[in-house]
Amino acid sequence: MAFLKIQDNLLAIMQKKQTNYPLFIQFQRVFSSFKPNSIFSISLMVFILASCVHYDEKRIDLKNLDTSSQETTDKTDLMKAAEAGDSGLLKLALEQGGKINAFTSQDSAFSLALKNGHEAISRILLSAGSDWEPGFSADQTSALIVAADLGFDDIVKLLIVKGAPLEQVDENGYTALAKCAKNGHLTTLKILINAGAKVNVQPEGRSVLMHIVEKNNMLLSQLLIAAGADLNFSDNEGDTALKIARRNGFFDLDLMLVQAGAQP
Repeated sequence: MAFLKIQDNLLAIMQKKQTNYPLFIQFQRVFSSFKPNSIFSISLMVFILASCVHYDEKRIDLKNLDTSSQETTDKTDLMKAAEAGDSGLLKLALEQGGKINAFTSQDSAFSLALKNGHEAISRILLSAGSDWEPGFSADQTSALIVAADLGFDDIVKLLIVKGAPLEQVDENGYTALAKCAKNGHLTTLKILINAGAKVNVQPEGRSVLMHIVEKNNMLLSQLLIAAGADLNFSDNEGDTALKIARRNGFFDLDLMLVQAGAQP
């Protein structure tokens, strides 16, 4: 009973301080193996409380970061943290005054985070005011294309709101919509269609619908058709979406295309 009473008192103290609760809970499990009347248990409990309770950490105001642009020769600590996806180092770099819009000739913190697939850090930087253009080659790719390719819906939405061009193409003719469709990102595709992205683009000489039919994806094909995809587009070899479906034995897609108006 004495041990339980001390536990209750310690928890009450913790309510008044900023405490590492997960760490405290882990330690608390250890105490179940000790005898309740053990003086050692009580002493150890008091010691662990001191380990779990900590002073208020410095909080970063993401709305008041330095968003001025600055070109640098080498990657900053903030860029390196973003590239590695290390949120701890990112926080440290921001606390030390790292500029979120510092950039080299090829990279920025945001571009490095996004290209390396670190969704949470990319979202934090973009929401805090990172420029979305530096670090992306205009004739190769864009932040929106990369985000759509990865299916990062929140980042796609943020980029659209910030004015990222919907119809920019990469070196293979893929737009953001074409990329997300080919990779099967249904929600991302809906977002881009609702934003006004064109469904009739021809990456690698084929329509987006042809690429999707080749993957036997009924849901995405249905969505593209409803958005006005050209059912009868043919590539340089005379292939169409319907021919692809029939050649591969995709009978459900075949029927859906014919019912939508595709010509044999």
